[in-house]
Amino acid sequence: MKPVELRDNVWWLANRSDALLEVNIYLLCYPHAPGGANIIIDPGPPELLTCLQKAVAPIIGGLEKVNGILINHQDPDVAPNSAYIQKLNPQCMVVASEDTWRLIHFFGLKASRFKAVESYRNHRATMPGGCRLIFVPSPFCHFRGAMMYYDVRSRILFSGDLFGGLSYTPDLYATEACWEGIKTFHQLYMPSRDALRLAVSRIRNLDPPPEMIAPQHGSIIQGDLIKDFLDRMYKLDVGLDLLIAGEKVENYLGAVNEILDELEREDSADALAKGIASLNRDKSFTSIMTFAGRRVTGFKVEPPVAVKTLLAHLRQHGGAGLEGLVNLVALKTLIGRNIPVGDILPQSGGEQELPDYFE
Repeated sequence: MKPVELRDNVWWLANRSDALLEVNIYLLCYPHAPGGANIIIDPGPPELLTCLQKAVAPIIGGLEKVNGILINHQDPDVAPNSAYIQKLNPQCMVVASEDTWRLIHFFGLKASRFKAVESYRNHRATMPGGCRLIFVPSPFCHFRGAMMYYDVRSRILFSGDLFGGLSYTPDLYATEACWEGIKTFHQLYMPSRDALRLAVSRIRNLDPPPEMIAPQHGSIIQGDLIKDFLDRMYKLDVGLDLLIAGEKVENYLGAVNEILDELEREDSADALAKGIASLNRDKSFTSIMTFAGRRVTGFKVEPPVAVKTLLAHLRQHGGAGLEGLVNLVALKTLIGRNIPVGDILPQSGGEQELPDYFE
């Protein structure tokens, strides 16, 4: 795919490969007499180096013309090409946080050509022509030293993994449909809602506000979607929040009733009633959970134990039609609510020898 000029002298590079996780690379050009500057943001992995060279050639002549590299964090899909670019232009400066530098210098970067964002007064740099570049820390999104870069001239915020998304659609510019990919990416890779809220607050405080958010994965966000996605991101539960939520009684109650509802919809109402009735058939011991009709209203033991016991009774006493359905419905529901499956559902047997064709 050819480079796309997002604003005057601001380019999207890389390509679209139909992968679920696409990589975005950006080029900022500051043409100004007597000397301008060409800046690459998050230059990507080695497999994109040739693509990157072809993309920049018609714009600036080649990667040897790159004067500076801005790096959000140290991941292998973000930073490795910085070493190759610095080999082509030994004077090329690398800018990143000190925490990021402790890891990216292992790529072979020169300490003499590194400058920490922490050394810039007020986290600001003046580029050729007087343009301002603002460094915006986004700690733990998803790395402690993650750093966003805001080009005030173009009003584009280069946000790194923050607002990155899985590419359920191939569009370069985000639509409403992109939110699900963004949401999934953040719930998998971001550590906590508090980290997101700090980063979102810093974006909201930028003056002038950004007109475009350009992440390292997925689609570029612009227009009214910026405010909308910022608001959603501020409220999003991710990472540790989801793990903790998965242990709450309310989440288990919701999960078990969701399972029962779906089983009932599958024309299994009679089998479901038999399975529930079997829980305390002889009345010799107190029930492990309370019911209102076919709805579970409370647990008298630890929720995983109660749910596991109920599912076992449904499989055993609900008949053949219900037996094959219980595990499938439960698996889908438990994963969707981030509840550990291994504590509740039976696991397959131990390790077995591999077939000959895998040896």
